[in-house]
Amino acid sequence: MRSRARRAAAALAAAVLWLALPVPSARADDPKPPPPPPPLEGSQRWQKLSPEERERIHERWQEFQKLPPERQEELRQKMKQFRSLPKEERARVRQNYQKWQQLPPEKKQEMREKYQRFQQLPPEKKQQVREQHQKKAKDKAPPSGPGNGKPGGH
Repeated sequence: MRSRARRAAAALAAAVLWLALPVPSARADDPKPPPPPPPLEGSQRWQKLSPEERERIHERWQEFQKLPPERQEELRQKMKQFRSLPKEERARVRQNYQKWQQLPPEKKQEMREKYQRFQQLPPEKKQQVREQHQKKAKDKAPPSGPGNGKPGGH
């Protein structure tokens, strides 16, 4: 189950990264009129949002509507996966997204390139890289206090 949550988190992270990419300009040859506003508009939640938040959501909705139907469905599925994650995992994904937003453009580009290289690896190598990353993260993690379960940790 934990592996499924990690895959879902990775899928969401990929969607979030995609959304963080520069927005392509509207196509002049697009004959379709803009779709109706997002379902949130008119709701109590919508009324509580600041004008800036409303504008940002509306822009994102318009961007979403410009995507091909297949991409829209892919993002809907990823959002569904995200909502199915445990609360703590969703919080971690949101925290990682905030970290991403604070990175300078050069670092974002570097990370995108690393991610693309990772995607090209065979499954066995990907697993090896994941395990190495997990070991590094575990080694970096600070002890959780006197009762951390490690010898001499009191």
